[in-house]
Amino acid sequence: MQNHNSNSWRKNKIASVLLLAFFMVSFIEIIAEFYEDRLLIWITKPLILPALLLYYLKRSKSISPFFILALFASWVANMLFIQSTFQFITLGVCFFLIYRILVIYIIVNKVKMPTSVPLVLGAIPFIFIYALVTVYTYNTLGDSVYLFLIQGVFTIFLGGFSLGNFIMVSNKTNSLLLVSTMCMTFNQFLFLLKFYYNDVNILQAFAMVLFVFGQFLLTKYMFHTEKTKQRYEIINNLKDTN
Repeated sequence: MQNHNSNSWRKNKIASVLLLAFFMVSFIEIIAEFYEDRLLIWITKPLILPALLLYYLKRSKSISPFFILALFASWVANMLFIQSTFQFITLGVCFFLIYRILVIYIIVNKVKMPTSVPLVLGAIPFIFIYALVTVYTYNTLGDSVYLFLIQGVFTIFLGGFSLGNFIMVSNKTNSLLLVSTMCMTFNQFLFLLKFYYNDVNILQAFAMVLFVFGQFLLTKYMFHTEKTKQRYEIINNLKDTN
């Protein structure tokens, strides 16, 4: 028993160090984005998601291979976005679309689908924002607008799903999912707004703030769903015993 507690303490300590490393590296990267320090961006950006992944692996009691694949797809997308050329950005959007699909798959398999009314009501704000952004960026995106619209369908569904679940059950788990989804959605919009403003560094830095907190909150959401699943398993075992 003492050995088990010692191992658990050590594991939590390592996880805390990894989480601290995640936020420290993220903070340095955000500063680098603000000052447009390309070298520092190349040094720090590749370390952000691996640190979060290691934190997840240390803390998780039920590791999801799909979540690992999602983080990897997001990491590849981020590496491609550093290049800042249209071809690399388009390829990065493709990988981010894979990330979005994997996240939706994970969530749909973890949470009961909301009824049609909350789902539609939850999707309305995301539809409105996406339509507005599409109108303003249509000429700039060109043929890539179709890829943006495809990603928009998945984002609107995830937004409607998250907000719909929150409307039905306003608990901490659904709050984490909703705020994470909002962060990642507005991160995407800021990415497109960079084509219209001169102060790109400010937008990019703020987009990274949203990205970091969006990914962290999604990881916290994964932990909370694990706890919920464990409670259901304990209750079911008690019922079977009785």
